[in-house]
Amino acid sequence: MALLVGLGNPGPQYDATRHNIGFALADSMARALIGNDASDAWRTRGKALLCKAALGSHPLLIAKPQTFMNLSGEAVQSLITFFKIPPAEVVVVTDDVTLPIGSLRIRTEGGHGGHNGLRNIIEHIGEGFPRIRIGVGLCPPGRDLAGFVLARMNTVERESLNPVFEDFTKLLETGLTKGWETAASRFNRRAPG
Repeated sequence: MALLVGLGNPGPQYDATRHNIGFALADSMARALIGNDASDAWRTRGKALLCKAALGSHPLLIAKPQTFMNLSGEAVQSLITFFKIPPAEVVVVTDDVTLPIGSLRIRTEGGHGGHNGLRNIIEHIGEGFPRIRIGVGLCPPGRDLAGFVLARMNTVERESLNPVFEDFTKLLETGLTKGWETAASRFNRRAPG
């Protein structure tokens, strides 16, 4: 069993913000794997909203931590303890302000890169998990980073993420069945332009 964790902040005031790209991806995956009634499949489990799905024959849990971004590790740790999931089977999806919007970078492990959600997960479960960073655009010079990531994306920005969302089921299946290095070689992408 694998655990896909989309990072974000709970509450409608954070919907469609750059920092909540992980939640948006989790919702998209639930719809892709369960269907349009996926919104009814989410249940509270500890400190996360959780949805059970399957990717082919591979059981999959999709989670959205409800602890706020900086405490995401608490939710992840409680889920992997309860479901007995090894960290290598945890896949974390997060925003990245160092990548152009629509870019995607898969890493099999590594540091947090200044992302507080990843930092907290690493503090709780270690570094041995794949992480997928989705570019949400570069923070303009002189703009407050917190204000930038908590701002809502406009229609053009959201549409530029469509290719990432459309390919994600194949990306996840490749990573889980053929390995994350293979997935990275096939799906790491730089946004056009």
